[in-house]
Amino acid sequence: MDKLIIEPGIGIGTIKFGMDKEEVEECIQEYKRKYNKDNLTTNFFKNSIHVKYDSYEKVNFIEISSNLQDVFECVVINIDVFKTKVVELVEKIYKISKYDRDDRELGWTYDFPELGLLFWRPNVLTEEDLEKDWFKELDPEIKEDEMRNLFFESVCIRYKGPTKSENYKVRP
Repeated sequence: MDKLIIEPGIGIGTIKFGMDKEEVEECIQEYKRKYNKDNLTTNFFKNSIHVKYDSYEKVNFIEISSNLQDVFECVVINIDVFKTKVVELVEKIYKISKYDRDDRELGWTYDFPELGLLFWRPNVLTEEDLEKDWFKELDPEIKEDEMRNLFFESVCIRYKGPTKSENYKVRP
């Protein structure tokens, strides 16, 4: 399985900060050509990769969903972001940069502002919750669905540099 590299300050995979919409579309079409599988929907990559643009129509925000783990090993700093439990992932990234402990959505969201890196999950679930009666009493299908919340569902990077498009520079 190929790696999709998440590079804070640079981009995700072939989609980089400072690209225009046409360049992003070319990247998505290339992913579609190279990784198309029978079980993927027509718009799989378009629906799994979300890009926002600044006022100059240049990429300044990229988000990927955990759906991509069916095609790629999605890694940041050599850590698979969708196959590493939230607690472990946050601990590893925290050794590099602090997250916003005052975020009102902390638990659902972990924002590492110095890196321009953000993780999100729809519900908070901990290992301790797995031992609680309310969890044990859930229907097995619901339990399985809930256990996905031990992992993040999306990762985002945002551009932190100058706002003028001519100032976008890919940095190592």
